[in-house]
Amino acid sequence: MIRHISWLGASLLALGTACVQADPLAFPASLQGKAVELAPNDPDYARAAVEYAVKPAGQGGVSAALVVKITQDIPVYRMWNGPGDVNAQGNTNRLGGWWSYDAPHGPVDGYRVAYEICRDWNKLKWVATCTLKAGAVVAIGPGQSVSAQTCGDPTGAEQSPANPVDWQTFVNKPWARTSELSCPPESADYQADPLDIAKPKP
Repeated sequence: MIRHISWLGASLLALGTACVQADPLAFPASLQGKAVELAPNDPDYARAAVEYAVKPAGQGGVSAALVVKITQDIPVYRMWNGPGDVNAQGNTNRLGGWWSYDAPHGPVDGYRVAYEICRDWNKLKWVATCTLKAGAVVAIGPGQSVSAQTCGDPTGAEQSPANPVDWQTFVNKPWARTSELSCPPESADYQADPLDIAKPKP
């Protein structure tokens, strides 16, 4: 079982050295019967790339993680910039590493704070629903805090605290794991109503 990782432990883990505390994370009730936790000595454990998911305080990601193997297909959700908003390589941010197994809801500003998402990272305009297939291995955990410095906000206003309630799902290199993460065409996505992102924009 993966255990709580301290600020120092997360830093060392990024360097390839594990340092853990004694308090275990509780397996989320919403995934009972849909996933199983993997131990670090499990042959599939490394597929989660948990060292990229767990971050020190102020840097986003998750504060600690469980590695799980999905045992039945489950929907996962990601907010993204939307069609036509591409980077220098001509790609959108639809297939990023961070997802949620809980459907987006509520105002977009609340979602941004709950999931510690800097404005420069994601405009949170569209919602994609994909499927994590049975057999997929991912890291899940409570969101880590993000600082104004990390968000690049010199005013100090843009920051979010750690959130132990709304867990995040890290899929390592999702564009290369189509056998585990299946997404419909972009036409299946919807532009979210900023007042309630569970609904399409009027």
